[in-house]
Amino acid sequence: MMATGYEKINNIKCKLRVPMTVSMLADAMGCGPRTIFRHLNALEQENCGLHKFKKEGETFYVIQTEQKVDFNQKIVKQLEKLKKTMNDTTPLDLKNRKLIDSVISSMQTTDPDGFKAEAITLDPNYIMDYGPFCDHKAQDSTVSRLLSAIREGFKIRITYKSTNEDGEKKTIEVSPVKLVMRIDTLYLIAADDDYPETHILKNYLVENILNIAQTNKCVARLDESFCVEEHYKYAFGKYVSTEDPQTITLLVKSGWLKTQFNKSRFSPVAEINEDKDGNTIVTLKLRVTPDFKTWLFGVLPDVKILKPESLKTEMLERLKSTLKEMKA
Repeated sequence: MMATGYEKINNIKCKLRVPMTVSMLADAMGCGPRTIFRHLNALEQENCGLHKFKKEGETFYVIQTEQKVDFNQKIVKQLEKLKKTMNDTTPLDLKNRKLIDSVISSMQTTDPDGFKAEAITLDPNYIMDYGPFCDHKAQDSTVSRLLSAIREGFKIRITYKSTNEDGEKKTIEVSPVKLVMRIDTLYLIAADDDYPETHILKNYLVENILNIAQTNKCVARLDESFCVEEHYKYAFGKYVSTEDPQTITLLVKSGWLKTQFNKSRFSPVAEINEDKDGNTIVTLKLRVTPDFKTWLFGVLPDVKILKPESLKTEMLERLKSTLKEMKA
């Protein structure tokens, strides 16, 4: 969807919380200098606090109100320390953390537009119950900060604890793109430093993000706008990989599983047909990943694997191994 003129003006306002030249703005917004000059002229008419100054032979623009809020840095630091003593899994502490975040934000806000309703709320009547074995945790303050960085178009520096690397912590700088809830788990979709070469967006578990710091660097420009269906193309469940997809054909024996396939969303779309005997045949184009194999193993009594033969053989070997272990 193409951004409106109003949205473009607001995007430039967000960018101009730090000094930027016309060429820097043009690069960040993906347009020409003439378009930027036209938007800057509109901002001058708004009386929003737009200033320009010369530095090292270049003209910089920045939005700064005449009277800055003189907030007490010492109090802000004390509030940040208080937040660290709170437990993210306790509803009361989550609510208090949100309150502290709002106080800190309001003390540092100079733009009246900054006093907005929070995108995420903790209503006592809003119960998030994802059932057993769910690894999603509500991290309200983290979500609000990530959404803010995405809206304003600035890179973030995150401390991330990888699930697949024995809990190793690393600090990385990424361009946040979207927040996606996938199979009841919240992910940050972001571009890292390798994106210009690989053109691959990375998935980061939000609950594994230990710290967030917003930088003054504009986000990396994507080759094309983010499409969630394209990002999870050939994917099953939570798993995203770059393996070659395979064509999987299943004969579905039970009515409940047929209903599940009819209701589910696959990318590409699952083909559901009937053979000459009236059997339901489902054809999928997927990457055969560990979570897909685990799911398939669980529904084996209700399906017959027609293709590929290698998948049928692997499931048979897994069944034999499981029976052997149970009998031991």
